[in-house]
Amino acid sequence: MEIRRRDRALVEEHHGTIETLFFYEFEELRSQTQGGYLEFADEFRLKAGEELEPHSHNSDEFYFILSGGGTMTIDGEQAHVERGELVRIKPNLIHSISADQGEDIVAFAFAISYMAEDQLGYTAYPKDGSDPKFVPLGT
Repeated sequence: MEIRRRDRALVEEHHGTIETLFFYEFEELRSQTQGGYLEFADEFRLKAGEELEPHSHNSDEFYFILSGGGTMTIDGEQAHVERGELVRIKPNLIHSISADQGEDIVAFAFAISYMAEDQLGYTAYPKDGSDPKFVPLGT
């Protein structure tokens, strides 16, 4: 599981006019995201006690936790996530997030997709153990 925390040194840029905290250095993910496109950028809220249905898709997805905390599960591995952390979910890994700390989770999310135009969607993995199913985007 890849979680980047805010415990990194600030870097002065633009002739010292700003300080930047890089979660990923310039060009660090170029080879891993080559051929992708920005699928979406959004802010989401997961209400306290709720869990996002486990799912996968052919996208690099990132969650930056703005407030709250909970449990992130990626490919069977679990980790606590909290405000100020950036989670990377690599393509096609089954993932979910749970607001199990008694408060809502608010996160900024974006994805770099590799899906063909005729294959936009995700695969849901129902918690009841029934067969995974493809869910087209927008449904």
